[in-house]
Amino acid sequence: MNIYMVYQKYNKDFIAFAKSIIHNDNLALDLVQDAYVSALEREEIFENMNEYQIKGWFFTTIKNKNIDNIRKQSRMSYIEMSDIFEETEGFEEKIVMRGLLDKLSEKNKKVLQLKYEMNLNSRQIGEILGISPSTVRSRLSASLKILRNYI
Repeated sequence: MNIYMVYQKYNKDFIAFAKSIIHNDNLALDLVQDAYVSALEREEIFENMNEYQIKGWFFTTIKNKNIDNIRKQSRMSYIEMSDIFEETEGFEEKIVMRGLLDKLSEKNKKVLQLKYEMNLNSRQIGEILGISPSTVRSRLSASLKILRNYI
């Protein structure tokens, strides 16, 4: 079975999966379409795969495309937030905020950014950073404790 036939047979399943992880119909369709384009660009890898391996490849690719999009949004959001931060806060507030954030390690800053700027949950943050959800929660707790001690 080739990728086109698998795509036709399981397209609704791919869309349902994408909707379950992104909760936006249009973005879910984009993820599925991006996965199909990736499949077409690398068609030779499917020559020795059966239908279920190809289906699994699509699910994995859809999930990875979503993670890539979250990372891109995170970078964009960070840039946008930096611009807003620079324009809206007073000089004293900037110094205090930067001083507080400098008390945190880079890994804890990243967890806080993904949690509070991107509104991601522990599982999503863990997937992006390659750590377990419990490690994410632990880092969040430790970061907030450090910040509370300085406030």
